[in-house]
Amino acid sequence: MLIDLHVHSHLSMGCPLSPRSVLERAATHGLDGVAFTETNSQDGCDELLALDGQGGMRVFVGLELVTDRGQYLCFFPRPEHAPEPVQLWGSNRERPWSAAECLPRLQSLGAVVVASRPYDRDLPNPALDFVLSAPGLVAVEGYNARVRQTANDLAVEAAERLKLPCVGGSDARLSLDEVGRGATFFKRPIGSQADLLSQLQGRDYWPVMVGELPRLSRPGEAREPERKVRRRFKGRSR
Repeated sequence: MLIDLHVHSHLSMGCPLSPRSVLERAATHGLDGVAFTETNSQDGCDELLALDGQGGMRVFVGLELVTDRGQYLCFFPRPEHAPEPVQLWGSNRERPWSAAECLPRLQSLGAVVVASRPYDRDLPNPALDFVLSAPGLVAVEGYNARVRQTANDLAVEAAERLKLPCVGGSDARLSLDEVGRGATFFKRPIGSQADLLSQLQGRDYWPVMVGELPRLSRPGEAREPERKVRRRFKGRSR
């Protein structure tokens, strides 16, 4: 089963994408489902979950938590009943929430947590090597389609050091063309949000690169036609 585990919609500030259009585009890449991970919030999850099953696509809901030491994908078994981060820790306008405080609290509430783009230095507060001691992670995002490959490679190395599996996602937020560029291949079917959490706590999944890649051409030469690729990465620790 192929799921893009990291997608945004108009429920995230600055994102223009409609959830229905995201699902339609994901289907063209052969994906089976999408996890909407809105920034710092699950408000609006009822709108997202109402789309589950339409066009044969499964819909899952999480959130992308932005902290002082990186970003984290958090998935609750019942997102519609989970507290909002602002309810737990107040406003983050003056300073970002503390990862050291947030991560254990989320896990105590039943969430599973994945480190997202930990070595992406384009973020204001990347996790970097904090990811090696971050409490309670179940996986590391080893392929994020918006991140430089060197940063993805460092994330995979961190996962191997931690003996954790890797996930993949597109992190789509600006254009439908981004949807499905990264995904996670799950060995077994996932039929519900609870199934997703259960399988994330296991190890039978791998990050996948999906989409159109341009061939290199010399200056003055016409660019060769793009080709569709699907590449699965397996860490050495498996």
